[in-house]
Amino acid sequence: MEQETVTVEQLAPNENANETMGDPRKQGIRFMEPKKNEIRDMITNKLQQQFQEIRQDILEVVNIQINDMISEIAEKMASSELKDLVDSEKYSNRTKPTRGNTLPTKQFLQRNSLLTDLYEIKHIRTIYNLIVSTLIILLIHTAVYDIRHTGSPNLGIDTVMIGFAKFPVVLYVWCLMKLSVLGVYTAFCLWATRRLEYSPQCKSISISFFASGAVSRKIWDYSWLAAIILYQALLFVLPTKAVLDNHLPLASTMIILMEQIRLVMKTHAFVRSVAPRFLSYKPHSDTSPPQPPGFSQYLYFLFAPTLIYQDRYPRAQRIRWNIVLTNFIEVLTIIFFVALLYERLLYPNFRDFGKQPIEWGTLTLNILSSMLPGILMFLCGFYLLLHSWMNAFAELLRFADKMFYQDWWNSICYSTYYRTWNIVVHDWLYTYIYKDMYEIVTPRNKKLSVCVVFAVSSIIHEYIISFATGFFYPVLLFLFGGLGLIVVFVLKSAGNVFLWFSLSVGNGVIVSLYCMEYYARINCPQTRGDFWDLVIPRTWSCVYNEEGLREAL
Repeated sequence: MEQETVTVEQLAPNENANETMGDPRKQGIRFMEPKKNEIRDMITNKLQQQFQEIRQDILEVVNIQINDMISEIAEKMASSELKDLVDSEKYSNRTKPTRGNTLPTKQFLQRNSLLTDLYEIKHIRTIYNLIVSTLIILLIHTAVYDIRHTGSPNLGIDTVMIGFAKFPVVLYVWCLMKLSVLGVYTAFCLWATRRLEYSPQCKSISISFFASGAVSRKIWDYSWLAAIILYQALLFVLPTKAVLDNHLPLASTMIILMEQIRLVMKTHAFVRSVAPRFLSYKPHSDTSPPQPPGFSQYLYFLFAPTLIYQDRYPRAQRIRWNIVLTNFIEVLTIIFFVALLYERLLYPNFRDFGKQPIEWGTLTLNILSSMLPGILMFLCGFYLLLHSWMNAFAELLRFADKMFYQDWWNSICYSTYYRTWNIVVHDWLYTYIYKDMYEIVTPRNKKLSVCVVFAVSSIIHEYIISFATGFFYPVLLFLFGGLGLIVVFVLKSAGNVFLWFSLSVGNGVIVSLYCMEYYARINCPQTRGDFWDLVIPRTWSCVYNEEGLREAL
């Protein structure tokens, strides 16, 4: 059985083969199978090629999209996150110190004012447009109000005319001050060139002659030092005397006094910056003797919107007259806006001060009501002087460094605020007061140097206010030189809300107290006619007299 089974199994394949060979359909199918495989392979290869091409196209598209996305992200980072780093260099106000015991110095770069750059952002520009629209509405409201009550629109013109009265006298005094400052250049060149004659010209010169030459040179130097100090004292006294003799009003007086202070600071900066070149020169050395700056350089510095002297400044390529015109229009607009603030918000509250019994509740209410116009006047003064006026003259002189302020409105402490809100004056105080105190007078004594800076700044501010108003009422001296110095050392980080709140309160107190004193001197009777009447506030005597009368009654 096993043998038969094997035989059948062996014969089965042969029978299948015979059946295939005998069937032509099966034979055709067998021959078609290789062709189907070839077609299948061809189709597969073709599809693979197409898929490979599609893959390459997709990869190219993806690469292009990724590159575009990376470029866009890089641009956004450059305009936002990395812009802060760029701006830190762009708006950097100091160079790195060259020696370990010296402080950084002022650097001048070609850059716009911060608000000019911010106006390129459409959101900030919209806020500016909103302010302009509000101002136009205020002008229309004021004109309609004046027409209803007086029959003709005023728009603050009377207040401006009163404040800037006797303007020809202002121009006359200004010209005399400018001419006197030009004489400083001639005197400096005379001192610088002639002092070399008192120096030995060779190493073989006798010791006695060397000693006599050194003494003569010291006498020469100290004589001219005394002369420049005397000139600056006269520059303080004579314009102030002209103000008092001509009884100039508030705005006219402030123009003369602020220009007087500016010229004093300019002459000091020129002498302090250039004199060391000649004082450090050694005649017996191989170096060539220094030469005074050219007159054109000195003249440009007198008009340039900076108080730091350099022989050269970054210059713009051309004058953009549309920017000049826009800035001067802003100056005039702000002047009339401040006049409207005074007429609408201050004059009605204080014009009768001293005519009626004074109550402490009324005084408190007047101070609170003065906070809004006070902070608005502060902002107007900042924008008028440090943005519009400075940018206008920077454009006229092609002065490229227009960083006259930084983002002081974002400050969280007063130390940052004092350093950033007025870069022009701060640079002068830092370079010629703080730096000299820290490096020369009181080496490495930071606190004393800061105190001297605050003392000089507060005294000058009070000097301008006192002679402009015609009386001494040391409110600004106390708030700025007293409380301002304390908060710098005590409050290291008070917050931006506290800064704005304190600025509003401080400006409200300043405006209200000065307005009270001004109208008290008009309405309250004079108690004494000597010098002390200018020093002792009339408000005090007016309040005390009212209380005395009420007690007597």
